[in-house]
Amino acid sequence: MSIILPSFEESQAFFEGAKLATQSVRFARAQVITQSEEVGVKEQDVLVGKESPTIIGFTDNLDEDKKQAAADSIHYAERYADGNSDIKLTPIDWHEKYREAMKHCGWTLINNKYEDHVSKQVNVTMDVIVMDIIKTVAGRNAPAMLKLLDGVLGKVKDEEQLITLFDNNSKSGKNAEFRIVPCLQSEGGTAITAYLAVDCELKTQQGGAWFWTWKLSELKMKKVATMVELNMRVHERNRDLIYAALDKSSEDFFAGAKLG
Repeated sequence: MSIILPSFEESQAFFEGAKLATQSVRFARAQVITQSEEVGVKEQDVLVGKESPTIIGFTDNLDEDKKQAAADSIHYAERYADGNSDIKLTPIDWHEKYREAMKHCGWTLINNKYEDHVSKQVNVTMDVIVMDIIKTVAGRNAPAMLKLLDGVLGKVKDEEQLITLFDNNSKSGKNAEFRIVPCLQSEGGTAITAYLAVDCELKTQQGGAWFWTWKLSELKMKKVATMVELNMRVHERNRDLIYAALDKSSEDFFAGAKLG
């Protein structure tokens, strides 16, 4: 499939006219002090959104400049989509806004189709479902991504600060949403990821770390799942435009941790 990259003029017009979501009231009331405020995102292995239900994982071989590019791009895309759409009211439009923002940050989402997730398995937890979806879309990169994701999810689960952030941001009553982005570097040096976005509705409200306890048989689930590739040339060309639009650093937007 041929991907048409935006010209500099197209990206310039996009960024200059873009509106970003401001810091949430909930986050302003409850600041969480974490390792990422002292350590740059490019030096972390796991990032969790402080205001968004997003988890990013990095492999050891991913260059630091590509880690920074991933963090800055996802930071921008989350706030652009939230500032121009409502994922609860118009999810298809929200995911299209996210795709558009990522494109101008240098990332190509091959597919952003918003669809029902159907599985023959019913008595499984959400982490198993996530692994199965990533395995399906990642192709030959699946072994490396699944290994990374296993470590990333385990780290989030074990770190109280990270699981608290993710739980608070992902769940609202019977509804939940999250994005999972495991990033690795190909043999050719390109940053690639299997991007997964999930929206859920439970039959009943549950407490606790929902990600590891909810059963597929108890929820309705929609997803966007696709491979994504970074064009570093486009990202570097537009980096100043991205930074000019953001009013906070990605270190302030994400909490971070090291694996191992």
